This record gives sequence, structure tokens and C-alpha cells, in this order.
Amino acid sequence: MSIKKVSLDGLNKLLTPMRNDINEKTLEATYKAQKKYGFKMGTGEHATWNNEADAFKHAYMQWYMTWHYGDYFAKQAGNFHEDEVPETVPGETNMDLWNNQIGREIAQEMQEIKKKKDWDILGDEYYEEYAAKVIVDKMHEGELITNPKDPRKFENIDKERIKPTNRVFTEDEIKKMGKNIPQYVMDRYMEDFMDGKGLPTIKNLEKRVSNNELIYVESYTKTDGTKVSGYYRRK
Repeated sequence: MSIKKVSLDGLNKLLTPMRNDINEKTLEATYKAQKKYGFKMGTGEHATWNNEADAFKHAYMQWYMTWHYGDYFAKQAGNFHEDEVPETVPGETNMDLWNNQIGREIAQEMQEIKKKKDWDILGDEYYEEYAAKVIVDKMHEGELITNPKDPRKFENIDKERIKPTNRVFTEDEIKKMGKNIPQYVMDRYMEDFMDGKGLPTIKNLEKRVSNNELIYVESYTKTDGTKVSGYYRRK
């Protein structure tokens, strides 16, 4: 299904002068972020193809274009690219459009912060570093799509973002909550128990990760300095 919004020929004429520059900046930022934060990247011509590096690349490119040229232009450029390049693996376009939108949203959020915190004195290098860290944070939290096989759909992006209810708490974590266990935690616990998945011991949850039922998110530090411990979550 075509996602054309404007004339491809017309948009191509607008994009050609800046395309090489934007691609170069985006790839440079992707390799720099990968080296700093350690997300997954392929090799050779597949270095940034249908993986975490690909997700970062699309989100960063759309952040960059929105930050410098505005949301409308960035969105049309992203759509143009998807129309121009044929999908070789089912789910590629869905993955790219999803990550594109998150990149634009990050730019919009940063524009609001810039107004409130007088960011004008900070300069491009600071903005680029900040955006890259926010993108990586969202990747760690499962908000980006890093594999074309991800079942989430772009047209449902507002409903399919990762939510707290996707998290699966361990038996020890539940015990530490005492009497203050959130209802959604208890609902998830009872649902898994009734489905025969057993108690959420570390050993059991690790087994479910190896069986491709759950995902384990490694510990990381958010942009604001908040440290997040590793945790299990549903896909």
C-alpha cells in the first residue's frame, strides 16, 4: 500500500541537495551511539539493516530532520524513502514508520524543553548527544521496533507502546511489594499461574526467555541519570 503524501518527483528535488549530508550525519551518529551504548549492529552492508542499529538510525534521522526542518517535512521525507525503497522483508516498512514517528516525537519533546530551559546556549553537539541517549533509552525500554517480525503495527502505535503491564515481576520483587502490590501485577501473576507457566522464580523466567516467551531488558541509565535495574517483560 502506497504511503505517498506529495509528489515523489517534487520531493526528490527538495531532498537531493541535503540527502547525502543527512545520511552521513545519521550513520556517523549511529556508529557513535553503538560504540557508546553497545546496541546490536550487523556487519558490512547489513550493519544497519533490520536490527537495533536500524531502529536507532531511523529514529535519529527523523529526529534530526524534525529538529532542523520541521515535523511536516521530516514526515514526508520519511514516507518518500519508504515509497522509494521496495520492501525486501515483510515488516520492514512497518518497522521503519514506527521508529520514524518516535524520532519525530523526541524532537517535538525537545523543542518544548528548549523553550522552558533556555537551551539556545547549548548548541548542536549537546542536542545531538541528548537525542541519541533518549533514543537508546526508548530502545532499552522496548518502545522502538528492532525486528521486522515484531507484531506491533504502526497504524496502532498509540495503543501498542510498551506499558508497565508488559513487565513480568519476579517472585522476590512481588514479595518486597508487601501489601502494596499493584492490581496489574497481581493480574499478570494470576494469569501466568493459571496458564500453567508456574511461579515467577528467576530460574523459571530465564527459561521463558530462552523459550522466546519473554524478553530480559538489561539494566541501563536514563538520560536524566535515573538507573533502571534489569527486568523481564512480555513481548
